[in-house]
Amino acid sequence: MISVIRKGWFQAVLLTGVVALAVYVVVQTNAAPQSKAAVGDAAPSFQLNQLAGGQLALSDFEGKGVVINFWASWCNPCVNELPLLNEAYKLAGIDMIAINVGEDEETVKKFVDRYELAFPIAMDREQDVKRQYRVAGLPLTVVIDEQGKLIKRHEGELMDMSDIFALTREISDEK
Repeated sequence: MISVIRKGWFQAVLLTGVVALAVYVVVQTNAAPQSKAAVGDAAPSFQLNQLAGGQLALSDFEGKGVVINFWASWCNPCVNELPLLNEAYKLAGIDMIAINVGEDEETVKKFVDRYELAFPIAMDREQDVKRQYRVAGLPLTVVIDEQGKLIKRHEGELMDMSDIFALTREISDEK
C-alpha cells in the first residue's frame, strides 16, 4: 500500500515537473526575441565614467566612426587582444573605446598601466552597457560608423593586426 502511494506521489511530482517545463519552453519560444545589438541597427547610446576621470558618451563620437571593445582583465583572450588594439589605435588613428565590464577601478588601472593602453577606458561597473549591446562573452568588438550605425560585430579574440585592420577598414582614413 505504501509503495503504491509513494509511486503515485512520485508520478504526480514528475508530471508537474514535465508540465512546468513544457510551459516554460512555450513561454520562452513565444517571448520577444532578445537579439543582440545587431549589425545595421543604430548603436545603443551610453554614458560612462572614464578611468582617467570625467564622462565618456557615445555621442562624443558623433560624425566619426568608432571601435568599441568590451573586455575584462580576467579574460585571457582580452589580455591577448588589448595590446594589439592599442597598437592599431596608435597606427591607424581610429577612435576607440575600451569598455571594462564589471571590475573595480584599482584592478582596471593596474591592467591599463601594465599594458600602457592609450585609448579611453570606460567603466561599466553595473554592466548596463553590456546588456544594451547584448554581450554574451568577452571580448566583443563592435564598429560604429559616422552615422551611429553598428556596422560590424566581432565576438571573440582578434588575433592579429590584419584582423583588426580588416574590421576597422570602413571607418579608417585609409578606406
